[in-house]
Amino acid sequence: MKRRIILLAVSVWTLLPAAVLAQAPGGEEADAPRRGRWDERLKFGLELRGRAESGTGFDPNQTGRLYLNRLRLDASAAPAPWFQLFFQGQDARASGLGGGVDRSFLGDAFDVHQAYLDLRRSETGWRLRVGRQELSLGDERLLGADSYWDAFGQAFDAVRVDFTAARVHAMAFSGFRVEPSRRRLNPFDTASRIAGLSVRIGMPGEGVLEPYSLWKRGGDTVDLLDRPGHRDVFAPGIRAQAALPHGLDYNVEMVLERGHVVGEAINAWAGHWELGWKPLGAEFGLRLGLEYNFASGDADPADGRYGTFDDLYPAGFNKYGMADPIAWRNIRYPAIGAEVPLSRRWTLYGAYRHYRLASIRDGLYPGGDRFLVRNPAATTRDVGAQALVSAGYAWLPRWRIYAGYCHLFPGGFLRQSGFETPLTTVYILSSLTF
Repeated sequence: MKRRIILLAVSVWTLLPAAVLAQAPGGEEADAPRRGRWDERLKFGLELRGRAESGTGFDPNQTGRLYLNRLRLDASAAPAPWFQLFFQGQDARASGLGGGVDRSFLGDAFDVHQAYLDLRRSETGWRLRVGRQELSLGDERLLGADSYWDAFGQAFDAVRVDFTAARVHAMAFSGFRVEPSRRRLNPFDTASRIAGLSVRIGMPGEGVLEPYSLWKRGGDTVDLLDRPGHRDVFAPGIRAQAALPHGLDYNVEMVLERGHVVGEAINAWAGHWELGWKPLGAEFGLRLGLEYNFASGDADPADGRYGTFDDLYPAGFNKYGMADPIAWRNIRYPAIGAEVPLSRRWTLYGAYRHYRLASIRDGLYPGGDRFLVRNPAATTRDVGAQALVSAGYAWLPRWRIYAGYCHLFPGGFLRQSGFETPLTTVYILSSLTF
């Protein structure tokens, strides 16, 4: 199977130049500016990313160190102005993990991360994209690619239609999430279906108003009473962000969920409210942020109503780098943060968050439908407090380095559930693109 994957990659890289050359007739007409030269319509790209990290998990047996290397090779061809082919191969491997922890799930030998065709007439109007592709919505809290920090990034086998006008961008899509597979070509998961519609409207002050609606149908899940079945989630929501006078800005998102999980009716919701302030003005870059996040939990697993908010297929680490250990499910927490530009290339970031469960009878979720721990007998909802600091260095747009340290102090809920070890993460990441 590995030989088949390599042959597929070589075939794509070989056929793309041929497809472009076939569109350019010989002679002087091929060099005419009105048609464009073939080498201007064929592009290649490369990304080499390395991430080293060390730390302890909620479980002390998860202590470990690793180096994760990810290589991506891109090829795109535009045989005609309205037609584009794009291919992206990816090779991700982990090494050097200590502490006796299985690292096989972090490896995905050379595979196809994206492969799609684009049909469009111009930058405005209609566009159709078909094939394996990344999908994202808003701040990627419910649907995201997370191409930077995640080991693999998230992709979907999907059909997507866009319409772009002066201040409006509409998007409709339907597809299946791609599951990383270490031994064969990554398949899409027929039990992980996602569809959606969003309309992004430009507002004064570089603001955005984005109403949307998402639908997820998943299989092979269980409820809090371990009853197996599937889930059907309908999630209408709205996101708004804009700048305000006196250096202020805001970002608000609220989502309502209906549907069913293992025969129980869903009644869940979530919200994100953020206020930012640049006290020295926009030209100095210093920004202070205050936010509050909430995602409902199930207050009574036996009442026939399912209250746990489903965060669908979010980006895992976009905002806080490697320091996002808790999902947007059955949780509430305030947060404060500061972004400090030290120079033209250096930026320092710090944040503090305090987590509490929304419902003590529900579980604590690190990501996905499975909870890390559930302890209805606990006497407190206090999960713990998290402090983090990170720095970024940008050497031109092609080379960036990030480093950070995160420490989560376990609260009463974690300690009463047998998780007394602080969660710590130290990481450094370097990314080089061409």
